[in-house]
Amino acid sequence: MNHLLTTRRQFLSASGVCLALPWLERFAAANDAAAAPGRAVFICVPNGVNMWEWHPATTGKDYELTPPLKNLADVRRRFTVFSGLQHKASPGHGELGVWLTANANYTAGKGAVTRSTISIDQHIAEVVGRQTRWPSMVVGATGGRRTISFDRQGEPILADHDLAAIFAELVGVKGREKLPRRASILDLVSSQAANLRRELGQSDERKLAEYLDAVRAVEKRVQADLASQATFNAAVIHEDRLRLQADPYVPADYAEYIDTMFELIYLALRTDSTRVVSFATTESEGGGPIKNLPCGNWHGVGHNTNDEPPDRKPKEYGILSEYDAWWTARLATFLQRLQSTAEGEHDMLRGTAVLYGSGMSWPATHRAHNLPLLLAGGEGLGFAQGRHIAFNGQQKVIPNDKREHLNSPKLGPDSVSMSDLLRTISQQMGVVAKGFGESRRTLVELLM
Repeated sequence: MNHLLTTRRQFLSASGVCLALPWLERFAAANDAAAAPGRAVFICVPNGVNMWEWHPATTGKDYELTPPLKNLADVRRRFTVFSGLQHKASPGHGELGVWLTANANYTAGKGAVTRSTISIDQHIAEVVGRQTRWPSMVVGATGGRRTISFDRQGEPILADHDLAAIFAELVGVKGREKLPRRASILDLVSSQAANLRRELGQSDERKLAEYLDAVRAVEKRVQADLASQATFNAAVIHEDRLRLQADPYVPADYAEYIDTMFELIYLALRTDSTRVVSFATTESEGGGPIKNLPCGNWHGVGHNTNDEPPDRKPKEYGILSEYDAWWTARLATFLQRLQSTAEGEHDMLRGTAVLYGSGMSWPATHRAHNLPLLLAGGEGLGFAQGRHIAFNGQQKVIPNDKREHLNSPKLGPDSVSMSDLLRTISQQMGVVAKGFGESRRTLVELLM
């Protein structure tokens, strides 16, 4: 049989394709070191939220899900919502450069953070990334320097945005132009897959079938994108923009793009191609891809709220609510995907810590206190989920005419910051992060 086995990573290979396989008990049993890995996924949705609705009113396990969190009802015991966390910096549209670095000196548009500042995902990847094909997976809808990942010199890790190129690299095809447009990659490895099935038990055979179905579903999406390329005038499309049907800068379906990107992230994790993922979902400044969402241009709408009480701007806040719900629906699908995928005696979500949120809170004035954040999964890494935790005495904002909600509380000597959260994620991944950013301690409140 022509499949390769290397510790816990297995492959099917044929005709220039090297398709990584998911975690299978058949091979894990032969290798005591083949335990399910720990993973960290960072998902940034820029430009803030409808702050009147985001945070729960009570803490603990029995809090009531707020409107944007109701999409996550089926996984509510698998995530924790935070109130009161912030960075010292209030970076405005430089939030992408601050979210995972805590760099108060970041300047939007300069393309780099202060030297010797690294984002937490890359700090983790320096250690964990040695065990996988890709040290980390850095993606984003706009791509390039619109990234949340920075190296130890403060230079941006350019975000991949080309769905076809990511898929080609994931399945081991060298060069996007070599992707088959009619025949399926799975057809090329069908004989090896059939032989492998005969070696597997019932549980593994089911996992393999589910995985191959997932690969084929993504492949069909990518093939449709490639087939539609001929209708575009590539000369008028800027070099750093997508050349796919899901290109957010041409008439297209941005939802399809985001859904496909989440599927690619899922496949990368399932095949252990990487254990660290960072996803800058869109631009912080607005426009671009977001224009194709049903809720329209959320950026301009956010400014138009002027941070007034919701009864004075019901239309604008209604659009922000729709925007928030659109994203949490995608997050819910991704988390349920991980939860429904068996990995040994547990599921993939148990070994995957997923941080979701924004680098702003109030979009009209670019404020960054009381950030909208939640952490899902990672119970196998030691996280205790299913709660709402309020730090720094933060309470849910109540509408009034005094605009007290706009006062940014300063972090005192004993305050908890978002840096503490990032440090805790890193250390639960086995990578020491003492002194990261503004961190003062590990958040034992999050741990079992």
